[in-house]
Amino acid sequence: MDYLPTRLGDLIVWMANFASKLPGYASTFGLSAAEVAQVATDRAVLEFAINGARIRQTDAQEWVQFRETVLFAPLGTPMPSLPTPGNVGALPTGALASIVPRVRALVQRLKAHPNYTTAIGEDLGIEPPSVSQPDRPTLRARAETNFRVRLTFTMYRMPMLEIQSRRGSETEFTTIAFDTSSPYVDGREPLEAGKPEVREYRARYIDRNDQPIGDWSDVVSVTAKP
Repeated sequence: MDYLPTRLGDLIVWMANFASKLPGYASTFGLSAAEVAQVATDRAVLEFAINGARIRQTDAQEWVQFRETVLFAPLGTPMPSLPTPGNVGALPTGALASIVPRVRALVQRLKAHPNYTTAIGEDLGIEPPSVSQPDRPTLRARAETNFRVRLTFTMYRMPMLEIQSRRGSETEFTTIAFDTSSPYVDGREPLEAGKPEVREYRARYIDRNDQPIGDWSDVVSVTAKP
């Protein structure tokens, strides 16, 4: 099992731990001040990139909802407010691309050093975890307003989750999303405009080669309402 988390939110936490504790081992491994400083910069840039993408994804979801309301809402629906873009901030000074490969190369150096121990590796978070993983996800669904359904799940360091749904008179499940972090919000308009509909969901893990892992989750059912 890899020591690096696959879930982006967990990767932020991992990088924060690695960057904060590495200076304490600089002399142990003969690291220069510039190398330690680069890891600190990489931490800031990694968090900036991940959070920035999340903000823009939220922006996109809000624009999709805006579009769907403007185009397909029932007659008499008030015009929605124009979505306001989120603030991603400024790119940290000294940003360099290829953060994960650079960190992996550094970790490889640390592990090859004669002063390396398993205890140090566990403190830095570079020893693989020994936590067992389920072979299928647990999916939870909650109806929100405006026909939205919020799905929550735990990734358990899995790379991706495939989410399928079936609703109304549909007889087959179809894939509606591939997600890497919880939650996922299903913001589709109902098949019959303005009418509540029962939606069923199931999900399964996907590996780095886009192949399914384990079985489908139990099917969860929820009624989407205005």
